[in-house]
Amino acid sequence: MFRLDGAVPIGKSIPFGIQHVLAMFVANIAPILICFAACNASDVATSNGIRSAILMASLGTIIQLLPIWRVGSKLPIFVGCSFTFLGVLTVIGSNYGLGTMFVSIIIGGLLLGILGLFADKWTKVIKPIVSAIVVLALGLSLLSVGINDFLSISDRSLGLVNAEGVYQFDIAWPYLIVAFVTLITCLLWQIFVKGVWKNVSILAGLVVGYIVSLCFIPYNNMVDFSAFCFSRVTDFIDVPRPYFTVVEASWSDFNIGAILTVMLIYVVNVTENLGGVSSLTSSALDRDSTGKEISGCISGVGFASAFAGFFGSMPLAVYSQNVGIVSQSKVTNRFAILTGPILLFIISFFPPITSLLMTIPKAVLGGIMLMLFASIAIIGMQMIAKLGFGKKNIIILSISIGLGYGITLVESFTSATFDAEILNDLMIILKNPVANMFLLSFLLSYLIPDSIDHEDHPAKQEPNEK
Repeated sequence: MFRLDGAVPIGKSIPFGIQHVLAMFVANIAPILICFAACNASDVATSNGIRSAILMASLGTIIQLLPIWRVGSKLPIFVGCSFTFLGVLTVIGSNYGLGTMFVSIIIGGLLLGILGLFADKWTKVIKPIVSAIVVLALGLSLLSVGINDFLSISDRSLGLVNAEGVYQFDIAWPYLIVAFVTLITCLLWQIFVKGVWKNVSILAGLVVGYIVSLCFIPYNNMVDFSAFCFSRVTDFIDVPRPYFTVVEASWSDFNIGAILTVMLIYVVNVTENLGGVSSLTSSALDRDSTGKEISGCISGVGFASAFAGFFGSMPLAVYSQNVGIVSQSKVTNRFAILTGPILLFIISFFPPITSLLMTIPKAVLGGIMLMLFASIAIIGMQMIAKLGFGKKNIIILSISIGLGYGITLVESFTSATFDAEILNDLMIILKNPVANMFLLSFLLSYLIPDSIDHEDHPAKQEPNEK
């Protein structure tokens, strides 16, 4: 159980596999629920997207545990839908359609899969301060998503904001109660629960919040069970299908700006995967990660993400909560953890589970995601603090936040249109703070000389006394 390889009894393996599934299950389907709702996707596309996300998390994790050629890290890591892409994919999907979004995911994933084979050579050009700022940018970019769900504003059908744009507390109070109960449950779970079970605080918050929301059904039908429909055999058991068999695609789905933007976020996402691999090997295996493991992880994530896009799901990334479980339990046996993705594989074939997940109110999602998104920003701050606040880092951080994040707050600027369509497509990048802050911090990390931190400042001379 405490070695990477070796046979283990199935009875001892199953509990650890279930534990890993519980820790990542909600976080894996949350990006789908949030993104597809913002893009006004149909129930058919959403249902298929959720089951595809579960299936792709299973296959992506299996590839990491049992590599194919040089694809896969051969480490006990779980992968699932990445929140890094949520902001930019929501913009692309809502403005250009889901077809454009998935074409961009596929092309970007294939590129990352190929580049990942040589990742040990080029990942060194991304300096630590850039990785730290990217994590901070990710947290900042998701805060608006989390608070909109927390206040249930993202679901416009609820009518919680009137024509003048004012929030209606008289009809919104039940949603606020559910959101706060969910958030407080996650918080109390984090404070009082010890050991590896601390990692399932999101699941605990979801269960409690969902139960509370059921109590408001007589008041406002907060939980909508219309997604449940059992008139055919495929309503009980079905195979996730490629997205392009569900919705017709065309050449207009190839949008240069969208593709370039998603490619850029794939590069940004590399830092997330590097952090997961490095954290696992150092804390659970007491050694540094090898170049082969890094390359295998990134290429595996890339190819699996391309496959996920083909099936109507979102790109994948290494899940830090599962890394935390391995680090705490020290159970690193790949075959013991393999029971987890096998369970996910089985779950993906049962639409009733997907239908149940689609009934989760936005207030519950907001309650469990708000603290998670804010904590991502805090982790980025901690990473920056460890690197130190030298003059160079302060300049990079200041410009990255001030310009890279600040410009996205001015909608009149990022919504500007041009006669040249290529410029309109490239404006997608300016709308995403993660892409902006990555580009700025990366360029400044090389343009600003390191010597700025070592300048000698002449001491102030005291006036001569006569």
